[in-house]
Amino acid sequence: MDEDAPPAKRPRLSMACNACRRRKVRCDTDYPRCRNCRLRDDECTTTDPKMPQLAVIREWIVQSEPVQEDSTLREPNDGRRATQTLTRSPGSLSTIGRPNIISQPLENSPAVSIPRSHDVGISPAQQPFEMTFNTDAQTNRIKMMGGSSSQCLMKSLDVYLESAQIQPLSHNFRHGMRHAEELSIPLGASLPALPEASLCSRYVSVFFDKIHPIYPLFDIDSMKSTIQHFANVPSVHSVSHEQGPLLVSAYLILSLGSDESSQGITADGTKYLEAAASLLGHVIIMPYLHAIQALLLFTIAYRGRNSDGIGWQTVGMAIRIAYTLGLHRHSHRNPSNQHGVQNKIDRLFHARIWAICCCLEKMMQLESGRPATIVKVDRDHMIGPDQRPPGHDFLQWHMGLAEHQGLICHHIYGHKPGERTAQEILSDTARLDRSLLSWARDIPEEFRPGNDLFCSNHEFHFAALLSIQYYQALIALHRAALVAPTATFHSEVTKHSFDDSSKRRLLAGEAICVSSARSIARLTIELSDRNVHSRILTAGPPLMACIVLGISLIKNAGSRSMAADLELLKACVECTADQFSKSGHNELFIRGVLAIHQQVKSYIDRVSQKEQPRRAESRSQSHYDTNFQAINQKVPETPSLVQQQREAMSYNQSSFSSNQRSDTTASRHLEDNVDNPPPQNEIGNLDTSLNMMAPMINSYTPHFHSNGSELPFDNLDVQELWDWMGNLSDYDNYSYQGSY
Repeated sequence: MDEDAPPAKRPRLSMACNACRRRKVRCDTDYPRCRNCRLRDDECTTTDPKMPQLAVIREWIVQSEPVQEDSTLREPNDGRRATQTLTRSPGSLSTIGRPNIISQPLENSPAVSIPRSHDVGISPAQQPFEMTFNTDAQTNRIKMMGGSSSQCLMKSLDVYLESAQIQPLSHNFRHGMRHAEELSIPLGASLPALPEASLCSRYVSVFFDKIHPIYPLFDIDSMKSTIQHFANVPSVHSVSHEQGPLLVSAYLILSLGSDESSQGITADGTKYLEAAASLLGHVIIMPYLHAIQALLLFTIAYRGRNSDGIGWQTVGMAIRIAYTLGLHRHSHRNPSNQHGVQNKIDRLFHARIWAICCCLEKMMQLESGRPATIVKVDRDHMIGPDQRPPGHDFLQWHMGLAEHQGLICHHIYGHKPGERTAQEILSDTARLDRSLLSWARDIPEEFRPGNDLFCSNHEFHFAALLSIQYYQALIALHRAALVAPTATFHSEVTKHSFDDSSKRRLLAGEAICVSSARSIARLTIELSDRNVHSRILTAGPPLMACIVLGISLIKNAGSRSMAADLELLKACVECTADQFSKSGHNELFIRGVLAIHQQVKSYIDRVSQKEQPRRAESRSQSHYDTNFQAINQKVPETPSLVQQQREAMSYNQSSFSSNQRSDTTASRHLEDNVDNPPPQNEIGNLDTSLNMMAPMINSYTPHFHSNGSELPFDNLDVQELWDWMGNLSDYDNYSYQGSY
C-alpha cells in the first residue's frame, strides 16, 4: 500500500449512544461521553444496531482557532462539539433546547464556536427522579432523597461555601439517616397493660384535644369505648387477632397523648409506641379500615419523633389499603352508588380518612422528594361545602394545601427533561404561586399565613402547622430564584411576556423564599418560647429555613438586613438542633445543624474584615474630596476645569470599584477550619482572583466560573442550574481547583 495513501475511513455513526437509546432520551452525541452519560456516570458506548459486532466511534470536531460562522455551520448537525469547554454568556437561558445556536467565546478565549444540538436539560422547576443518597456501606444501608428536600438544598449551600473555601455541610445528613429511617425495638413482642384509669383518661383526652381536630381519624365516643374495653381485659394477650389493629391504635393514642401532654418524648410514649410497632404484622394481615387508621397514627407518631422515613413507609401502606377499600371514590361533584358503604355518614367518614392520607403524603412528598402513591388531590371533588362540620375545619384547609403541594410536586418532578420551555416553566410557577395565594386568602384571618397568628393557645399549633407548610411550599416553588444568580434569573423573566402581577412575583422569587424562611424561623422560635412542642410539628421545615437563610446571607453579604438575619439564623439553628436532640438524633448530625450558623458567620466575618479597610479608604477619599472642594471653592469654574474634575472623579470611582471587586474576591479565599481564621495580614495577601474551577462531573465541567465579584452559578443559565440540581446524586464527584 502507498505510504501517502489516506488512512482507511473509520465507520461514522451519527446516532445516539446505547444508554440514551435504551432510556429513549435525546443524545447530544458528544465525545468521549455524551452529556446524559456524564451526568449519570454511565458508560457511553455506541454500536450500530444493524451490525453490533462492528466497532464504530462517533466523529467529533477539534479546532484550535476560532472559526467564523458560515454556511457549513448552519447545516444539520449531529451534536458534535469541540473538546474544549464552551463558554456561554451569563443570563442566557433561551439557548437550551434550541438547535444550531452558536456559542460565542469570551474575549481572548480559545474556545471555538461550534453549533450546538438540542441539549437534554432539566427545566427550572422540574427534576427527574435523580436523588441524593445517604449511604452506610458497612451495613448496606441506602436511602434516597429528592430534589425538593432540605438535603438537596443544603448541597446548593455547599457550592457557595466551597466557592469561599469553607468546609461544606451536607455530608452531616448521613448521620441522621438511622434515626429518621429506623426504630429499634426488641424482636420479642412486648404488650404492656394500659395505664391506670385516670392516667389513661388524661392521655386519651389530650390526644383528642390536641391532635384529633386536624387529623379526625375516629369516632371519638366509639374509640374511647374501645380503649376502655382494652383497659378492662385481664390481659391484652387475650385480645383476638381481628382486634389487633384496634389494639395498635389504642397503644398509639396513648403514646401520642403521653408525649403531647409532656411536650416531649416520654418513657410511656416510647413504651406504647414500641408495643404498637411490635404488632405491625397484625395490622398488615387485617387490611381494612381499622388498619388504615392504625397506619396513619403510626405516621403521625413517627413524624412527631422526627423519624419521617419510617412514617413515609406507613403512610404508603395506609394508602394502598385505602385504595382497595375504595375510600378514594367518594365524590361530591359526581355522586355515585358504586361504594362499599351506602350510608351517607359513613361515606363522608371514609372521605375524611382519605383526606388525611392525602394531607400526610403530599406534605411528606414535598419534604422528601420521593415518588408518591396518590396522583391527584382535589378537595372540592371529595367533600362539598355543605358536608363540612361546623367550626374550624382544619382538615379541609390542610387538604386544600395538600392539593397545591401535590401540584408543585408534579411541577417539579412530573415532566421529562426538555418537555417544557423556560417560558412555560415560569408560567406554571406563576400560576401555582397565584393558587397558593388564593388558598391563603380563604383561611380565616386569625389562622391565615402571612399574618400574625392571633388564635387561641390551644389552636396555635394547628395554625402554625398550616403556616409552616405554606411557607415551605413557597420555598419549593421559587427555589430556582433562590439558588440562581439574581441578575441571571431576572434577565430570563424579563425576556418573556407575563402579566404585571406574575412578573412581579417571579422577579421577587428570591425575596419570597427568604421571607418564607424568616416566617418559619420566627414561628419556630415563638413555639419554643410558648413551650409548644406538638407531635404534629417536626424539625424538618425549620432546618430548611436555616438553609435558605444561609444561602441568602452568603449571596447578599453586606446587606442592611444581614445582622438581623444572622441573629435569626442563630436562634433558629439552636431551636432546630434542640428539637433533633430531644428526639434522640445522632450527635454528629446535631453538630452539623449547628455548623450552618458557624460556617455562614465565618464567611460573613471574613467579608466584614475585608470591608473595614475599604470603608476606611472610602472615608479617607471622601475627606480628601471635601478638602479639595473647599480649597477650590473660590476658583471660577471653566468648562475645561469642570471636564478635568469629572474625568478625575470617573477615574477614582473606577479605581475604587476595581479595588472593591478585588477585596470581595479575596475574601472568598477562606480556609476550611472555621475555628482558626487566618490573620488579617494573610487575608490581605491572598490572590485577587478566586480561580475556582467548575464542579466537575466525571470530566464534564459546567460553566461555574467565579471572577471578580461573581458568585457560583453566575455563568450557568437557569436550565443548566436545574440540570445540576436535578442530578445531585453525582454531587460527591464534584471538585474544585485548589485545596482547603
